[in-house]
Amino acid sequence: MKKIKTLVKKELLDILRDKKTLIIMVAIPILLYPAIIMGMVLIMSMVAQSQVDKVHTVFYSGEYRDEIAVLEEIYREREEEMDTKLTFVSVDEEVEEQVKESAGTWIEFSEDEKGIRVTVRYTSTDQDSSYAENALEELMDYYKDELVAEGLKAKGLTEEILHPLTYEARDSVTVSESAGMSMGGSIGMLLITTIMLGAFYPAIDATTGEKERGTLETLLTLPVTNFQMIISKYIAVSILACVTAVLSLLSLGASVLFLLSSVTDGASGGLGSVSMPMILGWIPVLLVVVIVTALLITAFCMCFCIFAKSFKEANNYITPVMLIVMFASMVGIVPSIQLDYTTSLIPIVNVSLLMKQVMAQQMDLALAGLTVIVNLCYSALIIWILAKMYDSENVLFNDGFQSFRLFENRSEIKKGTVPKTGDLILSMVVLLLLILYLGTAVSVRSPLGGTAVNQLLILSIPLLVVWYMKSDVKSLFSLKVPKVKSILGGLLLYVGSYCLMLVVSMVMVTLFPASAEAVGQSFSELFKQPFVLVVLVIAIMPAIGEEILFRGFLYGSLRHRYGVAWAIIISSLVFGAYHMSLVKILPTAILGACFAYVAYRSDSIFIGMFLHFLNNLISLVAVEYPEQMEKVLPILMKSQLTATEFIGMLAAGLVCGAAGVLVLGKARKEK
Repeated sequence: MKKIKTLVKKELLDILRDKKTLIIMVAIPILLYPAIIMGMVLIMSMVAQSQVDKVHTVFYSGEYRDEIAVLEEIYREREEEMDTKLTFVSVDEEVEEQVKESAGTWIEFSEDEKGIRVTVRYTSTDQDSSYAENALEELMDYYKDELVAEGLKAKGLTEEILHPLTYEARDSVTVSESAGMSMGGSIGMLLITTIMLGAFYPAIDATTGEKERGTLETLLTLPVTNFQMIISKYIAVSILACVTAVLSLLSLGASVLFLLSSVTDGASGGLGSVSMPMILGWIPVLLVVVIVTALLITAFCMCFCIFAKSFKEANNYITPVMLIVMFASMVGIVPSIQLDYTTSLIPIVNVSLLMKQVMAQQMDLALAGLTVIVNLCYSALIIWILAKMYDSENVLFNDGFQSFRLFENRSEIKKGTVPKTGDLILSMVVLLLLILYLGTAVSVRSPLGGTAVNQLLILSIPLLVVWYMKSDVKSLFSLKVPKVKSILGGLLLYVGSYCLMLVVSMVMVTLFPASAEAVGQSFSELFKQPFVLVVLVIAIMPAIGEEILFRGFLYGSLRHRYGVAWAIIISSLVFGAYHMSLVKILPTAILGACFAYVAYRSDSIFIGMFLHFLNNLISLVAVEYPEQMEKVLPILMKSQLTATEFIGMLAAGLVCGAAGVLVLGKARKEK
């Protein structure tokens, strides 16, 4: 700890040596937020007041003098009730056309079978014209009420006949709570962005700055471990990020309280419904939340900056991170998304939603505590990854994220080149974007067609990358004919994995019923097509394309870089996440790990293709022919398992899985 303390002091001195950065970090949260929020309120108030004081002109043709006289009389009677002042100006017939074209607001009258028709021509982009049109609309409502009253009186009726029903809705939410909910998402996004800026430059200086100054090698000769060094850098950057976060919270909180105080809740005032003990009780919780958020964002920034060799390069790497963080923080703006036990598990998103909950004066301490714990766990995981990367000389001194061989000329790439980490990331990102845009566009018209397009993209992207990089296709994709014993071992392992997958699926459906319902609805849309076509698109195409992508391109490349274990884990998790469903992530990842292990032990991707096809076919048959499937495999058609069935499935899964691993191991030894 003494060594870490000394290193932290050194890192803080290095970062604080730049006085301009320090001034900006302090000045932005203290001065900028009050200036923005209070200035915005002041400007809006001035604009509104200027429009109230201003007299807006409405032009009309001289032939409508009688109608305008009626309007002017009504206007004089209702002038105190209207927020906008009006004056009517008559235009002579000789210049009527010229004035009509240039006038901001022009009014005309006509009659049809329904009665009097009033037409107002105005310019919506002109603020004066828009205000005048709104005032005329209000004036016409008064005019209409008078005409209705006169018509009823002529027939000997009263206005009560027009209102046989009285409806009254009383909102239990106060005005200040409603205003807080409306702007809570924006406040959360603003706060998270500021924390990101507070960690941005210190993280670059603590990592890339050492490389650019040439002092990293000297630091590594000190009698300290790499873990102590990276932890000290992380603590130093986190301190500055936390200072920025706390200052931002205090400044932003004061500005927001000022803004809410201008919103009146009837006689109680804007903050009348919020007791001072409640506000004081929120402050410690919010401080803890923003500090934990600062720790998480700091870890994110340092993880990416550590790969860069220059300040410019670090800026390039950190830009996508900033965009992702900003996108996640924008979730709080969506009215329908609230903080619950599902969204509280998503980093950054949970903080934005928590800020919205606080602004609406509806904070749940249990969810706030879960948000803090989740973000701390994510921070600890990222710090552990960061420490592992700092122990790698390949990360500190070699290419790092410069390993994008796809940007090189194909003529300069050697035969047998294996895609590097950067190539894999770039390929997966491009594939995801194509699926989101192209696949979604086709799915709107035809769900099955969209799925087919997605599978074609999944197959074509890795093949194009492998062709461009001149990779050894047979070795990378494990294109070998499998042995009979390997096929038997793969089947046993699949049966075991399938049993475990069913158990996990039952648990996931219980935890995320909405996600399970969405999956069921998507399947029902697909089955409107002929069953043979559904089997082709849902069973055969994924068995080929997804195995080529995940167990060939992704697993094969990762295996050369990080070893078999990490290749299986990473490719399986990506495979689960690719299905974009909370209820399917873990079950699909289990199957992905099974297929990857079979490919490793058998050196053949064809077994995984067959098992993948078999798995999807079973699901399709269960949906299309539920009665027949219930007779053959009744366990598959149950929505819930008894305790005995649950334990039996687990036991069967473990036994079959162990047998499959044993058979695959023997087959590999014989080979």
